[in-house]
Amino acid sequence: MQSGHLSNAKSWLNNSMMNLLIDYYPEIQFRPYGTGCTLDNTVPWIRDLDLGYVCIYAKGHSGYTTWKSALGTHHRMLGRDMPAFFREVASRAGCRLILYYSGMLDGIAGLRHPDWIMRDFEDKPKSFFGEFRSFFSYGICPRSRYWEDWVSVHLKELFSSCDPDGIWVDGDWAGPCFCPRCQEAFRKATRWDGRWEEMKRRPDFMQEYSRFWLQTEHEWRMRFSAEVRRLKPDAVYSAGNVSPRREFAGPFDWRSGDFFSPGFFNLAPMAQMMRWYATLDLPADAYICDTSFTHARKHVRSRTKTAQRMMQEAATVASAGGRVGYWTYPQGDGALMPSRMRKAIAVRRFLKEREHLFLGSMPVAWTGIVSTDDSVQRFIGGEGIQGAHKALAALHRSPLVMDDGALGPDMPWDLLVVPEEARMSDRAAERLAAFVERGGKLLTSGSTIRVKAVQDLLGAFPVEGEAEADGHVFLRDEPFGEPTGIDCPWDRLELKGAEELYPLYRSWDSRNPECRNLDNNWPMHGHVDELDPEPAGCPAAVARRIGKGMMIHIATGIFAFYQRFGDPQILRWLREVLSILQPRPFFSTDAPSWVDVSLRRSRDGSLLVHFVNQNPGRDISRLHADDVWVDEIPETGGFRAALRVSERPKTVVFEPGGIRVDWSFSDGLLEFAVPRFHIHGAIVADGV
Repeated sequence: MQSGHLSNAKSWLNNSMMNLLIDYYPEIQFRPYGTGCTLDNTVPWIRDLDLGYVCIYAKGHSGYTTWKSALGTHHRMLGRDMPAFFREVASRAGCRLILYYSGMLDGIAGLRHPDWIMRDFEDKPKSFFGEFRSFFSYGICPRSRYWEDWVSVHLKELFSSCDPDGIWVDGDWAGPCFCPRCQEAFRKATRWDGRWEEMKRRPDFMQEYSRFWLQTEHEWRMRFSAEVRRLKPDAVYSAGNVSPRREFAGPFDWRSGDFFSPGFFNLAPMAQMMRWYATLDLPADAYICDTSFTHARKHVRSRTKTAQRMMQEAATVASAGGRVGYWTYPQGDGALMPSRMRKAIAVRRFLKEREHLFLGSMPVAWTGIVSTDDSVQRFIGGEGIQGAHKALAALHRSPLVMDDGALGPDMPWDLLVVPEEARMSDRAAERLAAFVERGGKLLTSGSTIRVKAVQDLLGAFPVEGEAEADGHVFLRDEPFGEPTGIDCPWDRLELKGAEELYPLYRSWDSRNPECRNLDNNWPMHGHVDELDPEPAGCPAAVARRIGKGMMIHIATGIFAFYQRFGDPQILRWLREVLSILQPRPFFSTDAPSWVDVSLRRSRDGSLLVHFVNQNPGRDISRLHADDVWVDEIPETGGFRAALRVSERPKTVVFEPGGIRVDWSFSDGLLEFAVPRFHIHGAIVADGV
């Protein structure tokens, strides 16, 4: 049963369509801080945005604070107490105040207390942001006196002086720490004995230490959130940019992140994280940045994005179930930039026109991607998880992402994908087996075959890992007969129940030692002899019917490969594999791959099919180029789609605007036309 605190938090966070993050670094010590902020040049903008909350810096990764702390950590040229000032701004503008606080990163704390600094695997101090010449930061061990002598002091000062409505903690991704304190705690938790250097050489050391550190992070967050609630019972807490498993969800009032937008010009990571958060039954938002800057291009000056691009990012977040955090930068003195605020207001109007489609909607459980490895430090998922989402989204499968804690005895999913997950609990394996027995479809790939329960269920066993370095597959339905080549290791499997679905063929040069004299990228590399292909002697994919369902395994890390390269040949093969698993899919469309689809239910029960045009408008992937901006976004639409539903809908319209569309219903199949649209639109089918 939910506490009153959590119910209240979920209520206002869920109904906050747009929030604002003002990214005003306290790290920059060579300019006056906050002298340009006035109520007159701040409150009207915040009020016009109709926000759920405004988030401002309290402490940055450098350790500098935006108020005068008793610890002497304030910005050297602090012009005003910023948390107190924004308390008044938020009150006058009718929104809540959230404070950004750097958690396990703090430069000043590490400088004054070197024994608090995290130690890395080589027993060296953990420092961050070394490329900046104006500040530094250290990872701070949560088992040091940092909490008692530093963080708790800051929090007490903040809640007594400006009464914030919540804390957004960044930097909790700084670990793991291998200092003597953590070594001792690890020994106690695992009951491992012996010399530390010998322990580190154990093959299972990093796996066990990762699990130990996940628990360490959880305990830190529990401590943090408990203190926030002690100081103000209805205040909310989130740690940003982290994705802990559901057993570690306890401290969170909402999930959030700010790493999606500035350096990622592919929108898939935004949608992926919202679809991961959507399975956790917590409010979630993602900060989308109005400024293009990338850590990989330090020689390129930042510039603001177009309003169209900001709407595109906002639609991606909102259609996948998230709330939009508009992330902006002020002027050097802290005053909000009018041009950026006008752009933010345009995005807010775009969202307001669609709030009835976004707020309160719930995801449709059709396709799920499952993370089963409980020892992996997750940021936005490993490459397998990311690649599976990227591919399934391009195939319009509206995939949700979850960890194995979501697997239940009566799961509503039709297709589950376990992409390159080398660990799986017995409970998860049992739930997946029961799922397939009942009629579910299961797709696994690559290292998932290392799990003994998966081998037994599939009836296929690895006899040689990485038996082939490169391989090719001939599709059954490819208009040009073009094979799919995947330049990554393939496992050799022995079949004891499974059947070969696709044979694997070798490249002509796979046994030619002279190829070492050419770089791997030359066009003569990696061809299969299409006239007389050489079998590799092992399957590329195998299948087995189990009870009422079916399981397919692809014998290579196909999803991690697709994440890195986005090869359209792979997408064509995956489309064919899915057609074998799902010959009559719940949803289908002939929309182009850049149209992202989210299937959801509105508050009144209507079926929603969100379409987001993620086309960047032009080529932004030229090699060795800095020309990465997204300009005008061309219209799309004029395609068709179909849903398998049990009843004839009462109405089918395209929103916003209630536009009538051409639709028909026969034998459980609802077919409809999607009109042309610019950035976002949704089909609303009422009564199905």
